[in-house]
Amino acid sequence: MKHYSIFAFILFFLLLASCQKETSIREDGYYLVDEVVFSRHNIRSPLSTPGSDLSLVTPHQWVDWGVEAAHLTQRGGRIEQMLGAWFRSDLGTFASLNSDNSLFYSNSKQRTIKTGEKFIEGFGLSLPLYYRFDDDSMDPLFNPAYPFMNASLEKKILADMNAIGGVEGTVDEPYKGILAAIKEITDEIHFMEEVIDFKKSPFANGKLEHLPLDNMSIILSEGLEPGMKGDYKLVNSIADALVLQYYETGKEFGKDISVEDVRRIGKVKTIYDEVLFANHTTAILVSNPLVKKIKEELTDPTRKFTFLCGHDSNIASITKALGMKLRETIGAVEFTSPIGSKIVFRKYQKDGSFFVNVNIVYASVYQLRESSPISVQSPPMILPIDFEGLSRNTDGFYKMEDVIERFDDTIQEFERIVNEY
Repeated sequence: MKHYSIFAFILFFLLLASCQKETSIREDGYYLVDEVVFSRHNIRSPLSTPGSDLSLVTPHQWVDWGVEAAHLTQRGGRIEQMLGAWFRSDLGTFASLNSDNSLFYSNSKQRTIKTGEKFIEGFGLSLPLYYRFDDDSMDPLFNPAYPFMNASLEKKILADMNAIGGVEGTVDEPYKGILAAIKEITDEIHFMEEVIDFKKSPFANGKLEHLPLDNMSIILSEGLEPGMKGDYKLVNSIADALVLQYYETGKEFGKDISVEDVRRIGKVKTIYDEVLFANHTTAILVSNPLVKKIKEELTDPTRKFTFLCGHDSNIASITKALGMKLRETIGAVEFTSPIGSKIVFRKYQKDGSFFVNVNIVYASVYQLRESSPISVQSPPMILPIDFEGLSRNTDGFYKMEDVIERFDDTIQEFERIVNEY
């Protein structure tokens, strides 16, 4: 835990201590009747392959992750297995699951399939993991793709994206707000350049002091997920690879680096998902299949446990679309949805009425880095998630009907956008 601030250290252990109460199955007469887990895949290798720009931005060799690009690493598998075991212990006797009362369903990417399999293995089940395709393609349920696109909708989405930086785009500078948001993390990007020794890299070629940040284009097309080309996409890829490398080695190219410093690099990654997947209009459009699926699972009286495994882009769009507030993480590198994190919906019953509690559950950076035990005695991190505009009762639970109404409103807003545009 070297170089970790005293304040963050205290917050980490206060939250860790609170986890015991937060995950109780029976709270003041509330009985758990259903749990729906939406999981981000666990630790993977970078998306870029050898020979790409990622290998040119530093004079150093990236760590050998031991797997193909974008595949779940061995460390990721071990962590997910421990998380599965923790969920099983946490649920206690409630976890008498079978193929009739549970569903384990992942996207058809290798990293999500293997994450699902390791979770089931850790859970101690022999139930199958469902996935739709065998060719590493995207399942439409998890694919954050636009169902349609036209000029007026594109204008609206770009306005939403630029609003993240607080500046409107213009004809000459259509991405002015996005670039303004990126400018806010200039110090973090420059720190990242020092970590990778960018000035000595083949990419810099003795001519560049800093990574370029001016060239950008946003890709908005029917049937495709929102995309970005240009300078900041490369910057995001570097930050992503550095975070993953820290999980594997605890260092960056042989340099000792503190958790706080890696968190500075993690901050570089936040703008990418915020711009592409957490702008309001995009979130409503691309999350619609999963919003419907989660509602279906929450309202199915035969279901006790659901595990859906996708991506951080899914978490960003689902939570934004439903008006869910992700708090800034504690004990993590990434700011909102750490690798392997899970949005956990728990439905309780009390006196004939139903209630919902929602948390984000994730392995701490120390558990990820050290593969240290995750157990009832050493639980993962748990942070509550609030719904904007909804009120909890005196026991801290949301009424089930209020939560379902929020799902319905989100689905109806999708229909409104389709009809309006």
